Amino acid sequence: MKKLIVTLAAIVMATGAFAQLNFGVKVGGNLASISGMVSEENGLDWGDLASADASQAMRLGLNAGVYAEYMVMPMLGVQVEANFSMQGVNTTANASLLGVESTTKTAWAANYVNVPILAKLHFANIRAYVGPQFGFATGINTTAKTITGDNTNTQENALEAGDYSGFDFSLVFGAQYKLTANIGIDARYNLGLTNVFPATKNDKGEVLTEAWGKQGVIQLGVFYEF
Repeated sequence: MKKLIVTLAAIVMATGAFAQLNFGVKVGGNLASISGMVSEENGLDWGDLASADASQAMRLGLNAGVYAEYMVMPMLGVQVEANFSMQGVNTTANASLLGVESTTKTAWAANYVNVPILAKLHFANIRAYVGPQFGFATGINTTAKTITGDNTNTQENALEAGDYSGFDFSLVFGAQYKLTANIGIDARYNLGLTNVFPATKNDKGEVLTEAWGKQGVIQLGVFYEF
């Protein structure tokens, strides 16, 4: 028992000796997508364009935030962040109705406040981290431009809360490289695990449409550590 107490005391003292707080700010760009969006009945499901031949492309956005890292050992820290992130996806759908060709391009603009909690390993100027992320949507807007012959129709729509999930759970994988004592570059990938489009149901609770989409975001940026 005496040896156990001495050992635990040594661990606590060692941890306390290395413990320190690091604070920083970060800013960068996003390449975002929403994978899936698949309906069991219709294949690709893009809302009103369920029967169309659709494709998607990554959406460019910004991210910015602050973080605090608690060093529990010389090579190990726990980092908590609060980030604003512009996510979403761009879609293109080509349709043909009675010989009339049309193309609809839709921009899904989704803004989130993300809170990742990361375990972070330090190797000289290189850091690697992984951990869960909790995302809270501040709103999703769509802008659709339909071109039919010489006619162009543009519609903007703000999705209501029931049209998408306001919460997004992700896993974060990333790495950093410190260029100087305070400045570095950061690269990460946010792997979404939450279906952001819940099933649409009628008053009886019967499922009318069932689509799914999970977000994926590549983030590249710089950080400044105080």
